[in-house]
Amino acid sequence: MIKITILGFAGRMGQAIAREVGDHPGCKLVGGVILQGTDAPRPDGVFVTSKTDEAIAIADVVIDFTLAKAVPGNAQLAAKHNKAYVCGVTGLGANALDAIKQAAEKIPVVQASNTSMSLAVMKQLTTLAAKLLAGLDYDIAIYDEHHRLKQDAPSGTAKTLGEAVARGNSGKKAPSYASIRAGAIVGEHEVAFVGQGEIIRLRHSVTDRRIFARGAVEAALWLHGKPAGLYGMDDVMGMGKN
Repeated sequence: MIKITILGFAGRMGQAIAREVGDHPGCKLVGGVILQGTDAPRPDGVFVTSKTDEAIAIADVVIDFTLAKAVPGNAQLAAKHNKAYVCGVTGLGANALDAIKQAAEKIPVVQASNTSMSLAVMKQLTTLAAKLLAGLDYDIAIYDEHHRLKQDAPSGTAKTLGEAVARGNSGKKAPSYASIRAGAIVGEHEVAFVGQGEIIRLRHSVTDRRIFARGAVEAALWLHGKPAGLYGMDDVMGMGKN
């Protein structure tokens, strides 16, 4: 039974992941980290605390859905305790990404701006389309839509799709980005390849936040026991790097 600690336990994603862990026969929730003074559920047998160091120490795998500014410290603590680390935090800056890379030299790490398993397929399709159309006169646009409280724009997922485009066309034509922040939209992403008189649209729609939680748990189960290194959802899905 794989023991899991959730960082950002009190948040929407933290609670969704907790439910997924509770429903999965292959893992057990042992720890949840919250901000000091935060009100959060305290399930029996789960160490809910503001002391990140102690909660990480009792886990096999740590799942992080906190904030970008917390990631460097969280990654360092996971490496300190030799725990596998899944980071689903978006909007990461250079400092956080460097900390993740350093941690991955010591422990296995999955870093993904979007833990949807089907989004990994969308990336593959985007790279393929960009490759096949690279020699033709197509403009590329990436649209991302999220709820009104999401702060980063373009989203981490939109940027990841942009990287998929660049892998396909070797950076010959960069995409433009358009972001919408409105209502309670969970997540909508589209890559449009626009030619003279025709358009190819690749679209990924999320209607239930639970799919991110499910993907994060699958990533944690896959990551347990892996050698140190930096992995993505492509690896979790067994597709390798596109």
